[in-house]
Amino acid sequence: MTSNQTIKHYPLSAPQLDFWFDQILHPDVPLYNIGGYVRIEGPIDPSLFEKALNQVIQENDALRIILHAGESLPTQTFAENVCIKRDFHDFSEKENAHESALKWMQQEFVKPFQLYDGLLFQFPLCKVSNNCYYWLMKYHHLIVDGWAISLIVQRVAAAYNALVTGQTREPQYYSYQDFIQNDQAYLESEKFVKAKHYWQEKYREVPEPLMVRRYAAQFQGKTIPSQRATLRLNRPFYNQLIDFASKNKVSTFHVILGALYCYFVRTCHREDLSIGLFTLNRNSAAFKKTSGMFTKASPAWFRFGTDLNFVELVEKISKELQRDYRHQRFPVGEINRQTGLHSHQPLFDITLSYAKHDYDTHFNGNSAISIYLTNGFIQNALAIFIEEFHQHDDVNIYFDYNLGFFDADEMERIKARFKFLLGEILHKPSVPVRNLQIMPNAELNQILFEFNDTATDYPTNKCILQLFEEAVKKTPDKPAIVYNNTCMTFAELDSASTKLANFLRSIT
Repeated sequence: MTSNQTIKHYPLSAPQLDFWFDQILHPDVPLYNIGGYVRIEGPIDPSLFEKALNQVIQENDALRIILHAGESLPTQTFAENVCIKRDFHDFSEKENAHESALKWMQQEFVKPFQLYDGLLFQFPLCKVSNNCYYWLMKYHHLIVDGWAISLIVQRVAAAYNALVTGQTREPQYYSYQDFIQNDQAYLESEKFVKAKHYWQEKYREVPEPLMVRRYAAQFQGKTIPSQRATLRLNRPFYNQLIDFASKNKVSTFHVILGALYCYFVRTCHREDLSIGLFTLNRNSAAFKKTSGMFTKASPAWFRFGTDLNFVELVEKISKELQRDYRHQRFPVGEINRQTGLHSHQPLFDITLSYAKHDYDTHFNGNSAISIYLTNGFIQNALAIFIEEFHQHDDVNIYFDYNLGFFDADEMERIKARFKFLLGEILHKPSVPVRNLQIMPNAELNQILFEFNDTATDYPTNKCILQLFEEAVKKTPDKPAIVYNNTCMTFAELDSASTKLANFLRSIT
């Protein structure tokens, strides 16, 4: 990178600050590495690709953001001139070129950024064969969101295509600095004050946690990693969800959200669901064309019980969100501070992001497919991403689950149940939420018949206490009991029972 003198220092915008506070709690962890890769089905000229990248970097100032540590809060500057050098990697001579490239990209993607005094993106180009290239897009979330990534892909493709064909392309400049100034004005406005009152009223009480960290002990206080499970909905089935939503005058997003409500109130024995919804947060046509970090998590707390049928439920969800979205710009960090909550007791355990971005593009007539990668450190119990990038393709729902809350087997069951529940909703929209079947028939039969066949042979020469002691030695960090959002491992239960026994001895 070469860069000239930078201009004045700016504060972080409210969306940036929410993410920055979270990141500094987990230093040296790729908590907010976002992006993925573009698979280009055709030849790429690395020199022209480098030129296209630098044109787009010059026209989109968010890519030139440099963070600087401050006494309390950081500041950011925008480098005036940035010219990145070609970052090219040739895997085409390797025996397993595709696998080698994918493995390398995933390893690079999860390397943490140096947060201050440097660029917060990387754009390596990988050659797999003469007719297949991967463009790795790695960003820190502080400079872009999902919408911005889509814009950048389109603009790099347009710049590259113009260079290949020798066409003149008129530069188009988009300034994130305008949003920072707009954001500062909002924080001093009457709208901010009204939003503050709205959220204070809504969160006079706070939601009880939905999930329990049953498996946290095994990580011994370290930042707990996450894993990804993918549910693929074929396009004809997804189109049925679109038609169902249209028929009932709601959006597909409302239908998915309603299904999540049904699932978690039923399986967690609740009458409410608190969830974080990522919103675009671009309130003007100019900002919709601007790359940068705009998105934010807006809390939603649905307290509708289980007596409603599904159509009534999504209607209520739609109306509730209309009220919330009038004040969606208010920073979630401010809501946390008002309610006295902190990172260990967030307003929501689950987040939902619906990404319907335009990734239909090409490089010199060759198709380009965008694939998201995961950073492996989602800190909410569950982060759900709906990915609808191409209007005729199947739709992916990604479940990024924190390993302190779920294991892989549980997530496979949740995936299967959720897909089954979506089908039930389409066929039985008038059934009350409390009566909707959640489990697929195969799992239901397994529970009713296989799991209820409880005949077993315990060692006749050991009492239950001996079996418990063996479990303590064998699996000390596994959950032993769960009650009212509290979990005790075998080791913790053993320690507590020993203390209780000693106390009882002392008073007898």
